[in-house]
Amino acid sequence: MELLHLGEGRVLEFTVRGPEDGPVVLFHHGMPGSAVPMDSVLDSVTGKGYRVVTYSRPGYGASTASPGRTVADTAETCRLLMDHLGVHEYWVAGWSAGGPYALASAVADSERVSGVLLIASFAPYDGEGLDFVEGMGVQNHVLFGSGARGEQEQRAIVSQMAAIVRDSDPAELAAGMASLLPKVDAAELIGAYGVDNAAHMNHGLAVGEDGWLEDLRALTAPWGFDPADITVPVELWHGALDQMVPVAHGQWLTRRLPTVHGHIEGGHGHISLGVGRLGHKLDRLRSRTS
Repeated sequence: MELLHLGEGRVLEFTVRGPEDGPVVLFHHGMPGSAVPMDSVLDSVTGKGYRVVTYSRPGYGASTASPGRTVADTAETCRLLMDHLGVHEYWVAGWSAGGPYALASAVADSERVSGVLLIASFAPYDGEGLDFVEGMGVQNHVLFGSGARGEQEQRAIVSQMAAIVRDSDPAELAAGMASLLPKVDAAELIGAYGVDNAAHMNHGLAVGEDGWLEDLRALTAPWGFDPADITVPVELWHGALDQMVPVAHGQWLTRRLPTVHGHIEGGHGHISLGVGRLGHKLDRLRSRTS
């Protein structure tokens, strides 16, 4: 892990892996998550020659919490990270809760971001015509409904869910998340991905749940930008069986992002859609910019 010092005592944790001369991809993790790279996800990317930058959003891992941060605020912090790394052109990828941050990067750093890859991304909480929680498993219904019950209740629910995630082995986690997992996702969670994901999330939650809480608030508040303003190519992939971020979110984004190519994959859920499959999806994105 490396640390970028942002001033006023704030730091951002990040890692870089892959060929030094490879095209650069900034990867926005899910919720909860961290800069810890997951081999089962990113080997398909570095194996195709990409250089991948991962980071911990504020409040996760060693990254300083930033209470009240918006999706756009975090994208601006990532722009500073890419300045620090001396990157002149890059692609962004976002999985799940990372999707809105990937879109925000395309606005915050429009001169350098060449394209956006979305994997099972959330749509805006106040999206016109979208029932945000329809089709989600019970845990996500509770999680995203917690904001209406006040800050103390929201923090308590996030803490309860973090206790399920933290230090659970993959089989225990699969059991604890049963309402969110179709069979294809449960199978991935008890395989190699489950081990990678445990290390990824445990690091993110090692010092507390501030990152998760701030992510939840940022996703359910105005994002700070209009997705319709994105002008670079967007490749969007969503699993038809997704019970964490239902397919209606992908369909909503497909209707409203002006440069999107949408792909709805039958037989895939939230996890199976991305494990070992991102490199090919990035190649498809790059082919639209060559």
